Amino acid sequence: MKSDLLITLLEEKTSLSSAFIEALESKMQLELYKPHQIVNAAGHIENRLYFIETGFARSYFYDHHGQQHIVRFWDKGNIVFSYEGYYKIPSHYYIEIMAESRVISLSYASLYELEAGFPETSVLINAVLLQYQEEEFQRQVLISLPSEERYRFIRINYNSLFSKVPSKMIASYLHMSRETLGRYMAKR
Repeated sequence: MKSDLLITLLEEKTSLSSAFIEALESKMQLELYKPHQIVNAAGHIENRLYFIETGFARSYFYDHHGQQHIVRFWDKGNIVFSYEGYYKIPSHYYIEIMAESRVISLSYASLYELEAGFPETSVLINAVLLQYQEEEFQRQVLISLPSEERYRFIRINYNSLFSKVPSKMIASYLHMSRETLGRYMAKR
């Protein structure tokens, strides 16, 4: 399995040996998904990570009232990596493919094998973990803003989101009601 887009992304993080690239490519799998397929459910241990070549996905959980809360979106060129999956503990989140998607998957078992044989694997894992930590911090900063500022931030930085998912999902992601989001969208 070969993915030039993924290799280019990884090479931005560290130098990759040709032996590592060959080993990685031999362990990667191509997976095709239709919209609304759940690739992991809360309570299950995720067994692989994904690189989205084309498509779109989201992560969410249900609160004790049965209300859905969206915590993340992934787009083309993003790595869907799970702390829980990597550390072999049950996930708190559902991961759903939102649009027809072509993804490259790598099992966490294969990742451990690569980590044992190639030092660049640890550098890549740390880079992804740091990126996720930064994204989670930025998400906390976003949530702390007044609702209108959250809306403006998404409009400016992730405007394409409005054409990919229903407004109720955007409202969930922004921690606001659909009505509030609708008022901001009507002002636009």
